[in-house]
Amino acid sequence: MTDVVSTRLDEKEIEELNKICEKERMDRSSLIRKFFLNQIEEYRLKDAGEKYRKGLVSLAEAAILAKVSIYVMMDYVNREKIQPPFLTDVEMEEELKWAKKLFEEMNQ
Repeated sequence: MTDVVSTRLDEKEIEELNKICEKERMDRSSLIRKFFLNQIEEYRLKDAGEKYRKGLVSLAEAAILAKVSIYVMMDYVNREKIQPPFLTDVEMEEELKWAKKLFEEMNQ
């Protein structure tokens, strides 16, 4: 089921939107939906990235929270220059085992 969501835009915003629609050859509703869904994904990445930075979740868990592949999460962390928390050798080995298990589960 889908719901209709409406919003108010001023004339300049509508003009800019129309220019983008012409360039992308999309109707306004589709373009707005595309922009909105991209922002939702970006929000999830930001939220999961912050949890990763704080050491609350592993990189693999952050990817799951953000609903993206671990590769997309790795790219985001690199792009945003998010430093991983310091891990001991034992913690690093556990992290690798956990990531391997998640990878295997995703590919079944």
